[in-house]
Amino acid sequence: MKIRTRAFMLGLLPTLLVAVVLTAYHLHSRLADLESTMTQQGTALAHHLASSAEYGVFSGNTAALGKLLDQAMEEPGVASAAVIWPDQTRIARGEAITRLPPLRGNRQWQVGSRAWFAYPVQLSQPDKNDPFIEDGATSSAPLAWVVVGIDLHQKQALAQKLLLASLGITLFGLLLAILLINKLALTGVQPLLNIIATVKRISSGGFGTRMDVTAHSPELRELQAMVNQMSESLRSYQQEMEAKVRRVTAELEHKKMEAEQASLAKSRFLAAASHDLRQPMHAISLYVESLKPQVQGRAAEDTLNKIERSILGTVELFNAILDVTKLDAGVVQPTLAPVRIRKLFLHLADEHAAEADRRGLSLRVRAPDVWVESDAILLERIVRNLLSNALLHTERGGVLLSARPCHGKLRLQVWDTGHGIAPEHQPRIFDEFYQAETQPSQTRHGLGLGLAIVRRLARLLDYPLQLHSRSGRGTVFSMDVPILANGPADIEEPAERSSGNLKGCAVVVDDDPAILNALGHLLRQWGMETRLLNSLDQIRLEQGTAPDVVLADYQLLNGETGLMVAEEVHTRWGAHVPIVLITGDTRMETIQTLRQSGFPILHKPVGANQLRALLATLLQARSGRQPGR
Repeated sequence: MKIRTRAFMLGLLPTLLVAVVLTAYHLHSRLADLESTMTQQGTALAHHLASSAEYGVFSGNTAALGKLLDQAMEEPGVASAAVIWPDQTRIARGEAITRLPPLRGNRQWQVGSRAWFAYPVQLSQPDKNDPFIEDGATSSAPLAWVVVGIDLHQKQALAQKLLLASLGITLFGLLLAILLINKLALTGVQPLLNIIATVKRISSGGFGTRMDVTAHSPELRELQAMVNQMSESLRSYQQEMEAKVRRVTAELEHKKMEAEQASLAKSRFLAAASHDLRQPMHAISLYVESLKPQVQGRAAEDTLNKIERSILGTVELFNAILDVTKLDAGVVQPTLAPVRIRKLFLHLADEHAAEADRRGLSLRVRAPDVWVESDAILLERIVRNLLSNALLHTERGGVLLSARPCHGKLRLQVWDTGHGIAPEHQPRIFDEFYQAETQPSQTRHGLGLGLAIVRRLARLLDYPLQLHSRSGRGTVFSMDVPILANGPADIEEPAERSSGNLKGCAVVVDDDPAILNALGHLLRQWGMETRLLNSLDQIRLEQGTAPDVVLADYQLLNGETGLMVAEEVHTRWGAHVPIVLITGDTRMETIQTLRQSGFPILHKPVGANQLRALLATLLQARSGRQPGR
């Protein structure tokens, strides 16, 4: 609202408020007086008729009663008059009485534009010795009632006249006030408008703008001078801040370069340390797997299972830290390819079925057999993290993996019936190391990185990620993935893992004696012959026949690699010998190199089931190429 309008309203509103209040009070008091006068008129007339009609009613002289009613109708404002007996017989003049209420004593009511007044007709202390008065006639019960109707149109007409007169007076007063306000209240506004225009130019960046000090009021002259002073101060401050910004920008560029170098150094350090940290975990997991047949059915079996779960938990935490590091460093780039959603969901459900059974939860999959375009590894990581999170925070009910078409895409959802996420926790649920307390006694699990990785991967793949949760009802995470109308038609399903012994000879190459011993022991338990080597030179000196499979660590001593081992194996025994490369190196360049080699890759620590399934597939394929083995 402009200042002219504000000044005008400041003068007009009090005048308008006073005029409205006075008019309302005047109308209310006048109408109240009129109402009181008409009520008194009706009451007095009804009382007078009741007194005059006493003996006419008692004697049944209807002619006398009619004359009384005719006299009453001659009074101003009377619309009707009647005498009504208890049996509802009546003598009436004027308009008919409508909506007659029960008559008990004095009554007053209003219907439309009529006000009605009823008064009882009673004997006033008759002589009990009068021979013409029957026994019981002295009862206090009314003989009849007199009802008088008053026309209210007179009141309404007077009210309209009062309203019109009051409005006329009010409008005249307001018009006079407007003229005075326009003349007096707006006299000193122009200097303020000049000040406003100058401040606008200053706010638009015109520091140093000045105006002429022309106001007649001392206060306004002082204000104009202060605005000029402020403008000059802002110009000086602007010049100083620009110099500071240039210095700070240079410092920030330098610090940014240092931070980027530190981030790359951190990523290189963690990736380099990954191999050494994974080595003992890999050996422990192999030893645990080889111990299972020996403690099966014994008291130590439960302890061994707990050790295995602890190892897996440690590996998951370590993988999460490395994932966050690689994502922050920008070394992870998606490779889009067709992915079969139902197959992915069933695989993950089968992987987590034991955990769901252990917690007494149902784990269901409801997804169509369709294809989407995505990075299979990254998408599987997203769904696995969401599924693990759902199972972790659900105590009753279950978890559902679902997929359905939505707006041209496939909406992937993970539902759970857990405690839900309170609204105050939802904005931070995807932050690193943040764990919302869903229940008072909840035990903290992990580092709080699972959902942080999910958000990073979803952004990397450009998939909108949504969260809907209600406390005490559960949570659902949703993600929209591009759907493929025509997916691949002839992709082979992996061979089923053999449950029996494996037949064949395996050469294991690793420079870590503990891993070499543990892996050899496990392979022999599965029924395979093993030859354990620790370097490339031992392969060159190996005199045995060609093995059925070679398991080689990628990073060996003295700069040797698993790729060198593969080249030497194919030179010695032929390219038909399958090679499996095992690595604890998570650097992206290493992973890309191994993928380009075309050899199967296993990442330390290797799961026993995963290793056994791969060996079964390779041995079956080799047996098919070499009949009779």
